[in-house]
Amino acid sequence: MPISSLLRRLAPFRARARWKAAAALGGAAALTATLLAGAPTATASTYDPSSRCPAGKFCVFQSPDFGGQMATFSTSQPTLGWWDNRISSLVNNTGLYISLLDGPNYTTQHVGSLYVSPYNGAIDLNFSFSELDNVFSSIRIAHSDFELSYGTPYMDWYRPDSRPSGLPAAAQFGDLNGDGRPDLLERAYGGKLWFLPGDDKGHLIGAGWDSMTKLVRHGDYNGDGKEDVFARDKNGVLWLYPGNGKGWFAPRVKVGGGWNSMRQLAAVGDLNGDGRRDLVAVDSAGVLWLYPGNGHGWFAPRVKIGGGWSGMNALLGVGDVNGDGKSDLIARDSARGLWLYPGNGRGWFGARTKFSASWPSDQQLFATGDITGDGVSDFDRGFPGQSYYYQGLGNGKFSNPMADMPWDGAGYVWAF
Repeated sequence: MPISSLLRRLAPFRARARWKAAAALGGAAALTATLLAGAPTATASTYDPSSRCPAGKFCVFQSPDFGGQMATFSTSQPTLGWWDNRISSLVNNTGLYISLLDGPNYTTQHVGSLYVSPYNGAIDLNFSFSELDNVFSSIRIAHSDFELSYGTPYMDWYRPDSRPSGLPAAAQFGDLNGDGRPDLLERAYGGKLWFLPGDDKGHLIGAGWDSMTKLVRHGDYNGDGKEDVFARDKNGVLWLYPGNGKGWFAPRVKVGGGWNSMRQLAAVGDLNGDGRRDLVAVDSAGVLWLYPGNGHGWFAPRVKIGGGWSGMNALLGVGDVNGDGKSDLIARDSARGLWLYPGNGRGWFGARTKFSASWPSDQQLFATGDITGDGVSDFDRGFPGQSYYYQGLGNGKFSNPMADMPWDGAGYVWAF
C-alpha cells in the first residue's frame, strides 16, 4: 500500500461504539439520500477522500476510505432502502447526534450500533470498526443525546397518582388540564414548548419560546380557576399566558416592561394572605421584592422584602411544605447550599433552614406541587441523565432523592 494511502487510513477516527438494544419506534421517514457517484480527481498525496462530504452534512459512503456512492441524511431513517447493509464509511460534519443500528426501525439485531457524536468527522468502518462494516439497516438522527437515546424530543413525565380532593389553596398548583394530576412544561430544542400531562406523552404547544429568558407558573393568577404561565422576553417584557384548562393557553397579555433588571423571578403562590397569587423577584442589587397579585393577571405596587439575595441563583415556589397552610420558598445560593424560607402569610418569611447535601448551580430545580398523591408538595432535581424527586414530609423536610424520569441535560432545556 502506498505510504500516502496508509497515512489517510491512520487519520484519527473520533468515535465510540455503543452496544445496546434500542426500542423500536413507529412511523417512517422518507428516504432523503442524495446519491453522488465518483470522487473528484486529485493527486494521491494531497486529496482527502472524506472531504467529499460537504460542511454541515452527515454523509455515508458505499466503500471503505470514503469511496463509491455517497448519500447525505438529515432526518432519521427507519429503513435504508438501497443503502441497507451498504455503509462502509461515514462523516459527521453536523451538530447532530447520530446512531447507526444493524436492525430496521432503530433496533439492534446481532452486531449492535454505532454512536456518532456531533462534528465527529470521518470514520472508516472497514478500518476502525470492521465488525460494523456493511451491517447498518437504520439511522436515528437527533438534536440531543437524550432524543437519540429515547426517540422523543421531550422527556418522559409519568404521573399516575391523582391528588386528594379538597387541598388547601397553597397546594393547588401544577395541574394545567384539570385532571387532578401534576403536569410539566418543557422547553426543548428549537424553542419548542411541550405539555407533558403525566401519561408518557408530549403535546406540542408551539415554537418560539427560546425568546423567553424566564418561564414560571404557580396556579391561577387571573381568577378564572385555570393555571397560568408568566414569561419574560429578551426585551424585558413580562407576559401572562392565561391557561385554558386543557394544557395550553389563550392569547397572551402584556404585564409590563422593565423586568430585565431582575436577576431571579419566581411564581410563589399567595405570600401575603390576601387570597391572590404573587411573584417574587431579585433585582441587580440583590433586593428581593414581592409583587402582590391583584387576581386579574397583573400586580399591585411592589413591596420590598429585604436585601442580601444577590448570592441566590435559583428561587423555587414549592407551595406549603411545613404544614402551616402558607406558601414557602426554596432558594439556592452560590455556595451550593439550599434553603427553605417558610412563608409567614404576611408577605415575607420566617427564619430560614438549610438542607443537607450539595446543590450545584448546573442542576435544575423544578416544582409542580404534589407529585406522589399524598397531598404534600414535592420538588425535582435534574441530574445528568436522570431526575430525582424529593417527597415532601409535611414538616419542612423532604425524603431522600428517588429516581424519577430520564433527564435531558441539554443547555436549552427548561422544565417548569
